[in-house]
Amino acid sequence: MKNQIKILWIALVWVQTLGASKPIFSKLDRVMVYLSGAHLYYSEQVNLQAGNNVFVFENISGSIQENTLQASTKGGTLMEVNTLIRYKEKKSTVPLYTKAIAQILDSLEENGYDLMNVANHLSAIEQEKKMLLNHPLINGKSQRDSLPLLKSSMEFTREKLSEILTQELKWKRLKDKYEKEKNRLNLRHEELNLLQNGNFDDNGLAATPIHQVMVTVYAEQAGLALVNFNYFIANASWVPNYDLIANANNNQIAVKYFAKISQNSGLNWRSANLSLSSSNPMELNIKPSLANWYVGFYEYHRIKNKALSNAALPLQKQNVRATEDLKESDMPVATYAEQKSLSEYIQISENLLRTEYAIKLKYDIDSDGKSHKVMIKEQQIPMELVFAAVPKISNESYLMGKISGWEDLQILPGAARIYFDGAFVGETYLGDQSNTDTLPLNLGRDKSLVVTRKKIKDKTKIKTLENEKIETRTIEILVRNTKSQAISIDIEDQIPVSQNPTEIKVTLLEGNGAKLDEISGLLLWNLKIGSKETKKISFTYEVRYPKSKVVVGL
Repeated sequence: MKNQIKILWIALVWVQTLGASKPIFSKLDRVMVYLSGAHLYYSEQVNLQAGNNVFVFENISGSIQENTLQASTKGGTLMEVNTLIRYKEKKSTVPLYTKAIAQILDSLEENGYDLMNVANHLSAIEQEKKMLLNHPLINGKSQRDSLPLLKSSMEFTREKLSEILTQELKWKRLKDKYEKEKNRLNLRHEELNLLQNGNFDDNGLAATPIHQVMVTVYAEQAGLALVNFNYFIANASWVPNYDLIANANNNQIAVKYFAKISQNSGLNWRSANLSLSSSNPMELNIKPSLANWYVGFYEYHRIKNKALSNAALPLQKQNVRATEDLKESDMPVATYAEQKSLSEYIQISENLLRTEYAIKLKYDIDSDGKSHKVMIKEQQIPMELVFAAVPKISNESYLMGKISGWEDLQILPGAARIYFDGAFVGETYLGDQSNTDTLPLNLGRDKSLVVTRKKIKDKTKIKTLENEKIETRTIEILVRNTKSQAISIDIEDQIPVSQNPTEIKVTLLEGNGAKLDEISGLLLWNLKIGSKETKKISFTYEVRYPKSKVVVGL
């Protein structure tokens, strides 16, 4: 029954298509690109006759997801919208290859007999091998065993088995040869059938399917109408990308927001109006459900303590390249038209679920999978330049840009290139900054700030009491500013954090004005240091623990 319905539907579509005019090469009007996937929009003006009108549109992506196809009309009544596939007009099916096909079929038949013969021989060899190895004299079950008889049996078995295995190898090689020949003949048979039916183009390649959209419109009277249709494809995407441009003489940073657009839909987007969406239709948009949460008893097992390392990760290396400023007098004098920023052609809109960027310029995006970079936003945001150092790890200082108001940008995670005073200084990744309103940026190393750190030996003590041991340590940090101007610098250090506070107690005795994060043990100082000035800070902490135990990580 299902097959009958399908045949009837195909016949109906074929009748409708016969009644349609020549296929219309529809122009891609607009593309909405998502983080994964894209929506393609078309709009065509057509002439309607009174009654049913069938229009077939081409220039459709082969990646069309048929269940997403939608259509609408202005000036008529939409009755139906479907997808079709056609192939280039076939050449007349003159039986030029009948004889060649017959020869291939004869060869395939002969090949089948060869393979059958090989299979028979291999089966006989396998049976002979089993009979030999299962003989009582060979498997040790004979009642007349003797040393001479066993010796002769083994010699016979060796010779016979060697002969059998040689024959087996010979027939297996023949089998491989015939199998390869069979595959070659089958492939040639398929090619000849395509040629016979005209399904090969002039280049000798199989015909490429041409995807179509068929729209049926009813009109009470003749006139003009507008047919709109759209569909979704999966193999397109855009990725956020950023340029962060800072300057030492400015308390702001320029944030340039780019989109790297790529598509591999089989359809080149020509002069299309692009829009970008921050949503992803490929994600599963179903609210999760909570499963039952069970509690019970857990049986504890004693395990050996493992040493814990408190080593911090090394800082990322940044290279800063000095650049020379060009004098105004060195620049050629010329008159240029007033330049518009690319971001002026971007219209940004937001709703409850997503942000959309409508680009008023037309772009060509080829179906080659390559990235096409488009700027969609540019903004100046406040930035504070400060120096920072982690002397426990490095004696060098780092220039940092603290960007405030970061949460107002509402950006998506993506890679960013950092420029400072016209020089490229590195790359970073901007993740979800929704939990903080300040973003730190590494702008490079600074050699003119000298930072040293050392443990003060005469203030490092170990005291043993009746049941307890107390270790006291003092760390001293020196910061020397060799610059010709005063600077502000953040100094970071740390005290250990106890994983067993009831037995191991860590106390900061003297912090020299440091802010202490008790959860992480991080110490932070913000120092103002004048030109050619040196400042010293120190901190002292103690660790108390049972005398009978050994503490690791100190």
